[in-house]
Amino acid sequence: MNAKQDIGVIFGALPYTRRFTKGDIIYHQGDLAESFYFLKKGKVRVYMTSPDGIERTLSEAGEGDIIGEAAFFDKMPRISSASAQTDIELAVIDEDRLLSLIGKNPRLAAELLEMQAARVRELSAQIDAMTFLNADGRIARLLLSSLNENGEVNLTHEEIAGIAAVTRVTVSKILRKFRTDGLIRTAYRRIIVLDSERLRELTL
Repeated sequence: MNAKQDIGVIFGALPYTRRFTKGDIIYHQGDLAESFYFLKKGKVRVYMTSPDGIERTLSEAGEGDIIGEAAFFDKMPRISSASAQTDIELAVIDEDRLLSLIGKNPRLAAELLEMQAARVRELSAQIDAMTFLNADGRIARLLLSSLNENGEVNLTHEEIAGIAAVTRVTVSKILRKFRTDGLIRTAYRRIIVLDSERLRELTL
């Protein structure tokens, strides 16, 4: 069992949960963080808003993911907001609850650090892609990093555009090209990756 799975077992068993409906804001950029959240069900968008109101998607979280932990751990205001993309259920972890869980499961602290290190690597890769890759490469890298166990990506064109910092028209154009080249196949709200090696070549 890896760190994410182990954390999922521990946090997934927590009885104290909150439910949100699609479109609800879970937390706002600038809020002080008294807790973080384990996503039991549903899908969440994490995003930043610029002073002039432009939104930039940072990530999409799904079942088994943790959100809002950075501001909780460093005790600084949240740098992002999170909204429910579907009806969701969250386990709420505050400081007392976390310390109690670590007392019963000492390895949990190391596993949370491991998960944080992986998150930093993901953000570093995202920054690297924005700096050095063209739109094809950014979208190829996003598809590869978002693959589920079935070799599929469950992101809409709008979600890809937000994360890759391109327009929806550009996403449609590039995905059409990938499809023509035999790299992917598209279905309703799904992108099936057919040739991950050739996609990876676009990210180099």
